[in-house]
Amino acid sequence: MSTEKIIKQSLTKQIDETTIPDELDQRVRQSFHCYHEKKETVSMKKRLVMMGLVAAIILPTGVYAALNGTSYFADNPKDLNSLVGEEVKQAAAKGLSIPIDQKITDQGITIHFTEVYAEDSKVLLHYRIEQQNGELVPFEFDTTGLNVVGEANGNPVYQDKGLEGTSVLNFIGTKEDTMPFYLTDESGKEVEVGIADHDKPEGVLAFVTHGFKLPQPLTLNIDVNRIGKTKGDWKGQFIVDQSKAKEATEAAK
Repeated sequence: MSTEKIIKQSLTKQIDETTIPDELDQRVRQSFHCYHEKKETVSMKKRLVMMGLVAAIILPTGVYAALNGTSYFADNPKDLNSLVGEEVKQAAAKGLSIPIDQKITDQGITIHFTEVYAEDSKVLLHYRIEQQNGELVPFEFDTTGLNVVGEANGNPVYQDKGLEGTSVLNFIGTKEDTMPFYLTDESGKEVEVGIADHDKPEGVLAFVTHGFKLPQPLTLNIDVNRIGKTKGDWKGQFIVDQSKAKEATEAAK
């Protein structure tokens, strides 16, 4: 038997024997450029930050599956604002997502992007926010000085003295009037898309257009200044791999 066949059989056996974990009951926050702020829901402005380009480290899909289990998009996430449906899971199960290893670290905490799934008009990225030992950071907040009046999807809801309405304290924090994650095209211009995320220690970032094709290449920009209780400076960018976008779009129909 050839070496190629032996490797193929070994990978197939490891994938077939992979135990799929139960789906977590992850509730999601909807952003789509709208966050609940001081007096009403307002559109978030975003700030372009040009950083040094970080090259993606890509592993072959089969090898990644053998080492780390099958695709996160195929196995784990519940639907995120109708963006991670069964068609995405099936396409990812066919190898149409791409494993990556992008990390941005500060204060001993790493935002780790491990997989991208791209269609012509949609990009999904799996992320983990990890401690130095590789485990997920705890889902906790510092509410010192805040008048907490409730919670939304596990996030504290607070009210500022003398102001009407309430605000939600996000787990992944950013400077006022900016977004923690956004896309830019080849010229550095921000791409106007709808955005959704889990705002948890592990989850999915989703970017979707209103029917038009996303430009190629695309760059994901990260601008985060707080994670849970920890303040820091997580900034960077990397090219989004869209090499399987056309095939994934056809498979997801």
